[in-house]
This record gives sequence, C-alpha cells and structure tokens, in this order.
Amino acid sequence: MYFTKKKTGRYLLYLCLGIMFISSLPGKGFGQTKIIIGFGDSLTEGCGNEISTCGVSCRLGDDCYDYENNLQSLLDQHAYDFTVNNFGYGGETTADALSYPYRFYSVLSNACNNDAEYILIMEGTNDLLHYANGLDVKFNLGVMIDKSRERGLIPLLATIPPDPEPEHDYKDVPLMNQYIKELAEEKGVVLVDLYTALSPYWNIYTDPRACYGDLTHPNRSGFEAMGSLWYKNLSTLLPKKSLPGLMLLLDKP
Repeated sequence: MYFTKKKTGRYLLYLCLGIMFISSLPGKGFGQTKIIIGFGDSLTEGCGNEISTCGVSCRLGDDCYDYENNLQSLLDQHAYDFTVNNFGYGGETTADALSYPYRFYSVLSNACNNDAEYILIMEGTNDLLHYANGLDVKFNLGVMIDKSRERGLIPLLATIPPDPEPEHDYKDVPLMNQYIKELAEEKGVVLVDLYTALSPYWNIYTDPRACYGDLTHPNRSGFEAMGSLWYKNLSTLLPKKSLPGLMLLLDKP
C-alpha cells in the first residue's frame, strides 16, 4: 500500500492520540500509578476511618468522609493517574510525628508509598492545643519538608483551619499560620492557605457538626472544600493535559 506524506501524518496522529488517551485513563496507563500522601492529624484522617495497611480507610458500611476522597475524585475527573493515601492520625502533634517511633519516617518508608511523588502536610493545631511554641512547630514542619525532599517527594504545606471552640481561645491560630506562611516561602514550597479560604464559611462547615461533635473539625461539606483547595494548588504542579503540535500534522501535504 502506498502512503502519501499526508496519510502517514494522519496515521501517526491517530496513533499518538490513541496512546495518549489510554495513558490518560486513571489506572490504565503504561506506567505505574503514582501516589499522593496526605499527612497530618484528625483534620487529615477525617471521619469514620480506621487504620489500614496504606494509612486509613473507611470501615465497610460506615459513612466516612475526608478531604482525600474529594481530592481523589477531582484527580480522576481530570484523568490524572494518582492514588491518594490517607495517613492522618487523630490527636497527633508535629512533635509526636517526629518522636519515637517516628511515624513521619515510617510513612515515608511505607511500601504503599514507594511510588509517591507528592506529600500534603497539614499539622500543628494539636501542638497549639498543648500550649506548644509556634516557632517550635514551624521548625518541626521544616524538618518534615526537608525529609520529604530527601525521599524525593514534592511537599505542599497547608495552614491550619480555624478553631473557634470557646475553651480553645488560648490557641493563636492566626500567628501559627503566619509562621507556616513564612516557612513555605523560606523553603520554596506551595502554600495551601486553608485558613484564609475556609474561615469565612466555617460556621457552615461545622453546622451540622461532624463526627467529632466540635467546632474544630469540619463536616462533610467542609472536608470537600478542603479537598478542592488541595486540588487547586496541587494542579499547578501536575503536568498539563494537552496535545501540543500534533494537530499540525493534519495540515501537512
């Protein structure tokens, strides 16, 4: 069969399009599905989850929700081949995470995270609950960023959400978040400013109250908003889904 230059170009175009379509399908590409790690305390763990091999997962038959689930849905909708592993642990402080038995390091070395590319860090609210110095928390978060990069991961750092519980009025969340913003700039990492985005709507995100029954943890809609904010910032780092230059083949004689 005789192929003209134009026909050859079209066949190449169809082949390329087919390859790119298949590889863009979640879990259907030629490469290994990559991992995104969600690391933090109960604001990362979410509601109704239990410890599993790859972090935490929903108990069968329960009504569970966390920000990772919404982030996963958004990644799937936009054909990104990533799996989000939830490694939240309720009640944890940054000091806990970096103290023996070194949970942070165990998460980085977990076999489920061998193909991890990104880690989403949000911690510090429990440190303030226990009267920790904000500068110490900033230092600990800096260690997490450095250790993540040594592992070959790209870290993103989030400010901590509001905590309007009356008995927690000693927690200076705005000051802590200022330290977090400074750290993100110093380390050159993407800042996910959850506090600024969620604060105006926190009364909606805690009414009705979530499984913790307080004003510190968001309900389902609040966790969904968190997932959307993580995706908005993460997507600035992810490869764009485009077909540059291929359409030019159609115009070649």
